[in-house]
Amino acid sequence: MIVGLSAGCGSGNSNSAASSVPKGAAGAGNPAAGAASGDSAPNQAAAPSARQNSLAKAPVAGRSIVYSATMTVRTKDVEAATANAETLAEGSGGFVGGENSQSGTVPDVQGLTQSTVTLRVPSAVFEKVIGQLGTGGVVQDETRSASDVTAQVVDTGTRITAQQASIARITDLMKSATNLSDVVTLEGELSRRESDLESMQAQLAALNDQVSLSTITVTFLVPQAASPAGTPAAKHQNALQRGLHDGWQAFMGTVKVLLVIIGVLLPFTLLAAVLWWPVKGAARLVARLRAGPAAAEVGAPAAADES
Repeated sequence: MIVGLSAGCGSGNSNSAASSVPKGAAGAGNPAAGAASGDSAPNQAAAPSARQNSLAKAPVAGRSIVYSATMTVRTKDVEAATANAETLAEGSGGFVGGENSQSGTVPDVQGLTQSTVTLRVPSAVFEKVIGQLGTGGVVQDETRSASDVTAQVVDTGTRITAQQASIARITDLMKSATNLSDVVTLEGELSRRESDLESMQAQLAALNDQVSLSTITVTFLVPQAASPAGTPAAKHQNALQRGLHDGWQAFMGTVKVLLVIIGVLLPFTLLAAVLWWPVKGAARLVARLRAGPAAAEVGAPAAADES
């Protein structure tokens, strides 16, 4: 019974590879379609648009591509720019994935001085949303990336189809099983494969979500605010600059630790100094008092000898 089960599972995996078409990659699961579009899709993804550093228009036909972008925009009204970004995402069919706003980080500037917003927008309007985000200020830096996950989507979809066929075969075997040990073994296999199927379905759903909704992280700063840590300018430093920067940071960290230690010990040192002088004076006074009678006793025999 178990040998027949293993053989049936193996044949299911080989037969389902060519027929699976995942939901997130239309046409990508068809080998013939993939071969036909294999040469044109990369060229479309690599072709630059009129804007410098711009990616190809999303989505690319026949491919599953995850688009993401990071921006820093200088604007006089951070609060208004943040509200506009959130409205823009919701109006485009997306949503706000997160927001972190700060105020009071710049002297003499009221209201928000920095805000970081994570937007999830449909990939079809990825370029449009990025262009509109920078209209309310000056774009300081902008980084975009595109990751082709077509192979992962197709592979996960194929594995799901094979796993579903395997579960169906185990279910049929359980209907005809009469031996208790075979039933227990089949139930264990069924439970394990159903768990694996749920995991693969969750992976495919996550991939489809990343493909259908692009991620844009935009940071709004007032003109006077310092650049946030980890900007692209810092990433392009050469080895010497990074070494000097890291060494200086390590030195300043050591100095800060020493200052903290000195600050902790200084009150105790002052207290010990204040208490030491009276103790030292009292010790000297006791020594003098003890030395006075001793000198008198030594002087008395000496005077008697002279007489």
